[in-house]
Amino acid sequence: MRTLARLARAAIGYLGEAGRRPLKRARQDGARLLADARGHVTVIVGFCAIAIFGGVGIAVDTSIAYNVKSQLAAAVDAAALAGARAFASPNRNTDIQNFFDANFQEGYMGSVLQPLQIVPNDESRTITVTARATIPTFFMSVLGTDSTDVAATAEATLSSRDVEVALVLDVTGSMGGSKIADLKVAAKELIDIVVQDLQDPFYSKVAIVPYSVAVNVGSYADQIRGTLTSGTCTSPGCTEFEFDRASSGTDTFIASTCVTERPGPNIATDAPPNLAPLGRHYDDGATALYGCVDAPIVPLSSNKTALKAAVDALSADGYTAGHIGVAWGWYMVSPNFGYLWPAESQPRDYGEIHLGQEVLKVVIVMTDGQFNTFYSNGIIAKNAGPGNGNFKINQNATHGNSFDQGEDLCDNMKAEGVIVYTVGFAISSGSSAANFVNYCASQPDYAYLPSSGTELKQAFKDIAVQVSNLRISM
Repeated sequence: MRTLARLARAAIGYLGEAGRRPLKRARQDGARLLADARGHVTVIVGFCAIAIFGGVGIAVDTSIAYNVKSQLAAAVDAAALAGARAFASPNRNTDIQNFFDANFQEGYMGSVLQPLQIVPNDESRTITVTARATIPTFFMSVLGTDSTDVAATAEATLSSRDVEVALVLDVTGSMGGSKIADLKVAAKELIDIVVQDLQDPFYSKVAIVPYSVAVNVGSYADQIRGTLTSGTCTSPGCTEFEFDRASSGTDTFIASTCVTERPGPNIATDAPPNLAPLGRHYDDGATALYGCVDAPIVPLSSNKTALKAAVDALSADGYTAGHIGVAWGWYMVSPNFGYLWPAESQPRDYGEIHLGQEVLKVVIVMTDGQFNTFYSNGIIAKNAGPGNGNFKINQNATHGNSFDQGEDLCDNMKAEGVIVYTVGFAISSGSSAANFVNYCASQPDYAYLPSSGTELKQAFKDIAVQVSNLRISM
């Protein structure tokens, strides 16, 4: 630069006064132009600042609107799904609003909501939910725009399927007191969730299987374990059975309407009882620990009032033949046993497709302890768990212990596509009962080990919600 300046001065000196005048004038004109340019730059910068401020403001307000719209979209998705699940319920719109409110915080980013628009279509069985919100602007208001509106719409289709649930409930003596009370609350809540108000074109039904030393089949006994010959016999088949006790001597027990494990090769199958009858049950008719459970089975039903009344009638007593409870959970959803029940209680075939959807079969097995009771010829076996030898036959079990039989039944039931949930109430982790609970469940997260009444209720609720979700595909 210094070199250029020296050259310029040298050139001016060379040109003389005549040459310096135009250069001097050019320099003065340049100075004036520079002064004018500085003023123009100030104006331009001012306009640019306004543009930049407006651009940032628009970006901020647009970002807020985007966030609000995203939250609206998530909320209407949840609300529409809830509406589809409760399509025919009188509480449908309330459910929709509750699910929306749970997923969209009131006043989120200053938004003001308009009332939800809920449009059901009975013909297509769809629910359309639209939410609109007005959002105040923070920067764009300077430019004259005080607010902006956003909206989100979701549509859900009721695409359900028939669901059959067998609820297998431990009513043994250890379930007495607060435990049976907690179980009743939990079971009734499950019934309320699983059994839908809408039973057409798809049904949702629950069967109840109370068990202790055996399972009471009530008026179906003759069809299930065979008719009995009147009198006393020294082999099973009569109304009274004389046998050798495990302790000493003989005794005579009376046949009940309970049944035990199935003798013969079909012990772990769901073969129909007219081809392979179930085992008989004999007891002394007086001692509850060994006697037939009071509450009989309830075949599949959508009558919530009757189902909950059956739960309320449960009482606790007796030892634990858990494998017989497992078997009857399977039988209640097995098409091979369907001929026994009234038409409205008959299960569909395995894998049957109804209106494009496969029937869902679920068994929920609940226990609070060791499976310790198993049989030989309808009397508790000599090698069974606790109990007085006077109430046992002087024979070991024909088909192994209760846990082994239960696992075989679980394997075969799951092989038929039945989904199995298990609940071990207040049992020790690592115990035989806990191992069975984990083994029998269809997958690890279908096994529950609640330790308190509160946790039991939550476990049943979780299972009920999962079953409801499994029956609905959106």
